[in-house]
Amino acid sequence: MLDYEDEYTGMLEDAFNFLFRKGKTINGSCLNTSKHNFIISNGGHCLHCGIKLTQRNSNTEHIHDRALGGANIASNKIIICKPCNLARNKTMQIYLGVPSYWRGFPGNWDRIKKYLLWNAVTVDKGHNYGRCFTEVHEIFEDILLGRGSRSNPPNSWYGRGDNTKIIFSPKQHSNGFFIRFFDKIFGYKKATLKPIQPLSNLNTDLVDEPSNTRKIIDVEKEFYHHIISAISRIDGEIKLVTFSQYFQSYLLSQGLPKKSIKDFARSFGIPKKRTFVEIIDDYFSDEISYRREGNYTVYISSKKQRVFQHHSSEEE
Repeated sequence: MLDYEDEYTGMLEDAFNFLFRKGKTINGSCLNTSKHNFIISNGGHCLHCGIKLTQRNSNTEHIHDRALGGANIASNKIIICKPCNLARNKTMQIYLGVPSYWRGFPGNWDRIKKYLLWNAVTVDKGHNYGRCFTEVHEIFEDILLGRGSRSNPPNSWYGRGDNTKIIFSPKQHSNGFFIRFFDKIFGYKKATLKPIQPLSNLNTDLVDEPSNTRKIIDVEKEFYHHIISAISRIDGEIKLVTFSQYFQSYLLSQGLPKKSIKDFARSFGIPKKRTFVEIIDDYFSDEISYRREGNYTVYISSKKQRVFQHHSSEEE
């Protein structure tokens, strides 16, 4: 997943900024008629179910959903069959809920990110690559099965609407019959690779300095104000990694330079090696709570969440 995040950084940044500023969904339109006709006349197939596309059974799909900040441009459109088009839209509603998605932001960012990457990867690399995002992919395939259809990806399909490029599905390596036969007898299972955690995560939240050796310095009230103000805008728990991204956008919205949490703390004299968990213990123990999940994941939340949720509903 991390490699795909790098590949689709622009799309993810557009979505993040759209949700942060509570952007308004733009109107959509179909891919231009000439391109649509070209795909039909040249034997185009639906990238998911493999059915041959016709004028009557096909439709335009926006790859980066407009409800998440997607643009109404040719490079963000593709022609697929109508049932798969409806299944993709239903997948979004099941996995993310109904718009507007800024209401749950940034707590819902991790799910939004996976959904957007699933959308883009299946279009650009093929249906089967969607399995990298298991939760989303299984929802989509269950919807197809529920409608009496199933995924049968073609060997090639027409890609994004800004070109006439045909995408060919790469052949996936498969072990021979005898290897698979003996693997089954002896109980061997194919190894699966787990995503490598970013080094920034490991350095930020795992190696804590003993509290009795930390020097707690006095800091300006501005430091407290901005940290508490940012966390108070979030409903429920949020991953620390996601909050770090959100905090940079928050600073920009306040007319301040974009900084990471550690750089922001350092600007007030807090040592650079101090982790944010340690900063919570030292300065925000009454305002912010945290918990660890596994070795690499930290969730944080406001201890005064109910008060902030009440105010949020009044504003709406």
